[in-house]
Amino acid sequence: MSSLTEYIRWYADFSFYDKPFNEIDNLILSTLTYYHYEMKDSSRPLSLRRCVTDSVENDSFLSAVYHSRRFGTLMISDFTEIFSRDTGTQFAAMKFHLYDQVYYIAFRGTDNSLVGWKEDFVMSYRITEAQHSAVKYLERVIEDDKEYLVGGHSKGGNLALYGACYISEQKRSRIKHIYNNDGPGLCPEVSDVTLVDQVKDRMTVILPRYCIFGKIFAHDIPDTRIVTSSYSHINEHDLVSWEVNCGALNTVDEFDPSSEWINSVAEKWIKDVSPPEREKLVSSVFATAEARGATTYTEAMQLDVDGVEDLIKNVVESDSLRAVAKIPEKALFGDFIERLKSGKLARFINANQLIEGITFTVLGLLMAIFTDNAFHIIITVLLGAIVLFQLVYTIKKLKQSRWNFSKERTRVYIFLVIAVLFIIILVKSQAMFIVGSAIAGGWLLVVAYMSFLAFRQRKQRDFAYWKNFAKSILYTGCGVFIILAPAETLQWFMLVLGGLMVIDGISAIIYSVIEANDKYSEKYNNLKEKVKPKRFRDEK
Repeated sequence: MSSLTEYIRWYADFSFYDKPFNEIDNLILSTLTYYHYEMKDSSRPLSLRRCVTDSVENDSFLSAVYHSRRFGTLMISDFTEIFSRDTGTQFAAMKFHLYDQVYYIAFRGTDNSLVGWKEDFVMSYRITEAQHSAVKYLERVIEDDKEYLVGGHSKGGNLALYGACYISEQKRSRIKHIYNNDGPGLCPEVSDVTLVDQVKDRMTVILPRYCIFGKIFAHDIPDTRIVTSSYSHINEHDLVSWEVNCGALNTVDEFDPSSEWINSVAEKWIKDVSPPEREKLVSSVFATAEARGATTYTEAMQLDVDGVEDLIKNVVESDSLRAVAKIPEKALFGDFIERLKSGKLARFINANQLIEGITFTVLGLLMAIFTDNAFHIIITVLLGAIVLFQLVYTIKKLKQSRWNFSKERTRVYIFLVIAVLFIIILVKSQAMFIVGSAIAGGWLLVVAYMSFLAFRQRKQRDFAYWKNFAKSILYTGCGVFIILAPAETLQWFMLVLGGLMVIDGISAIIYSVIEANDKYSEKYNNLKEKVKPKRFRDEK
């Protein structure tokens, strides 16, 4: 296969009058937005050779462009570049003069700046300054007596689409075609996606075979092409790697199966995480890099131990753990957990503490009575249930794909890894204790944290208030202990924890019965009013 650079050399001597503009030319002009240009009067057209400021010596792509008649002599005007850390804006656009009264407007995608990368994620929860700038730019440069093609790569493709959708109807009528080259679509929570229907019939979407970015908020566009790349995996996003065959894009019919799996996980994650939750997570992650003085994406990726610690701290403090936890949940279980949560059983469990009380009581009795074996039995059953579920889920997906193991290979790999780990844990007792301790300790710390939140949110100092306070302290201690303690202490620890869980479970059962019974609930509420501290009664 041939590259874009070779295409430029083939067409070097042909102007756009000789060989009409095509989708490959669109890719080349979109790539040219990533370079820098010097134009004292941006409204006055200059040839690319006269205004490009980047060195052409060590850049084969730019060198081919520079020395070709087709692109080197192409006239450029209205080059606009905006970069602001204060407003979080990274934007650039330019207008190429193709031939009489026909122009191509190209928007730059994300550069290496941290501001640009953050703006990409901001698109998932609000309209960005770059999107506003795209609308203003099109309104300014589009003239009523000329025709325009609009496009861009990555974020630039999104800006081309957003700008075309949100400009005035008069200006939009002058746009004859839109090219979105592996750029995300419009976020449905913050944009009017029905506007896409007005332009989709004059739009082309070009995506690499291993596509991640272009599938985010994707729209149903009839003219969608899948192109091969000389790179692999996530690097296929690079336009320069896209392949050409005899002067046309080298296209295929299907995406890479592993990228489709990633897309399905990302789609379910975005669907399940609200825009405010996305904002908290994005702010916490980028705050870590900004606090450490990073100004580029490359610098932000160079995290040391302290940087990782700061990142975890910011994620926890921003209350973004739930959003992060959704990523492995969606990867392993898809939307099964969400369906379970929305079921009648889940609503009953959430509405009634009786189930929690019974569960804690039963587990506590098992631990207190069978101190030697209860831990191993519970952990084995739990891990076995995970392996069984993953097996059933994997078989279900394979059947849906008509046993296409290539398409579902990532899911099969996950199951095999989980199964092998389960076997190792069963065979090696020390491994069972280590993994079991981590699971049990983590679970106890989660219970402690949930109890602490319930304690903080409870305004009345009643039974539930003090119960959650005690649970947060006791279960924190138990969780830390089971994670750090040696195996020799397991027997008496299980006895103590079992007794604690029985007491907790029985109290939850009693409390749920009181709340469920109107007669006792009224007496209980009257009692709470009598023993409530004076300051709480005054507030009411």
